[in-house]
Amino acid sequence: MKFWLKSIISIALLALLIWISNVGDIIRVMSGADMRLYVAAFALFLFQQVIVTYCWQLLLVAQKNAVPFWQTLKVHFIGSFFGTFLPSSISMDVVRAYHLSRHLRRGVDAASSMFVTRVAGFGINFLLALLVAIPVSRANNDFQILWAVAISTFAFFAAIWVILHRWSLQLLSAVLQRFKLAKIADKLLHVRESILEVAVAKNAMLKMLALTLFFQMLGIIIIFIVGRAVGITLDFQYYCIYIPLITAIAVLPVSILGIGIREGAFVFFFTQAGVPKAAALSLSLLLFSQSLLMAAMGGIWYLLDKAKIDSTNINIEQEVLSQAE
Repeated sequence: MKFWLKSIISIALLALLIWISNVGDIIRVMSGADMRLYVAAFALFLFQQVIVTYCWQLLLVAQKNAVPFWQTLKVHFIGSFFGTFLPSSISMDVVRAYHLSRHLRRGVDAASSMFVTRVAGFGINFLLALLVAIPVSRANNDFQILWAVAISTFAFFAAIWVILHRWSLQLLSAVLQRFKLAKIADKLLHVRESILEVAVAKNAMLKMLALTLFFQMLGIIIIFIVGRAVGITLDFQYYCIYIPLITAIAVLPVSILGIGIREGAFVFFFTQAGVPKAAALSLSLLLFSQSLLMAAMGGIWYLLDKAKIDSTNINIEQEVLSQAE
């Protein structure tokens, strides 16, 4: 989908949501937000990013890559800065994998380890939502949400199976070769091999899965805290059900960074539980502001790193000139 069309979709959806949620109500919710809770949630959000990066690092080490953790963390933050200007949230991971690949034994290891980390995160999210949806649906005698979660969970794992199955990659490779894109086909096959290689590293995978469960729960807690900051008193169990579905919807490549789609999902699901539209929309916007703050931190890190490199290069040039004289 064209970038301009995604931009129109994002702007149109966001404008529609603001209109139906009432601008005055949104302003009242935002102005009355408890900033202490927001700051606490942002601190936890930054801690969560460190855990996510460490999960990525575990898989990179399992692939025999000796990249320092600090380098991986820097790429994670700087990638969030550059990824903010790209058309989808998936592009952010592509930027991170590209920048880190230059420091690895094999370039494909960056993409494969990132893919496994993301799949584990989504998978645990869906399974957690399914576990919580069962008793909630029984208690409310309403099984619509359970069916929605069950179908989404099945669709996710089925899609991953198809993506990683050899015959589907062979079919895709044949299509790419027909269009003289054999290099891309070879790269995809190498990525698959790298994914399967890291998937059999049992110790690294077990540690990564345990930490993934932790940071996914932490992510829901962060959203719960921001929800409290804007006056949402919804029980925590509903967050466990709604957030995985919203996260899956937000990565659909039909808008810019999920803007509009994500906010619409928040309004749709949270209003089902009686949350006012203005509060649900405010929650989504405040969560997005955390990502923007992180991107800004990544931008500052990039500028400081660039200035350090430039300064080092100048010193080397001056030393070379002085020796020549």
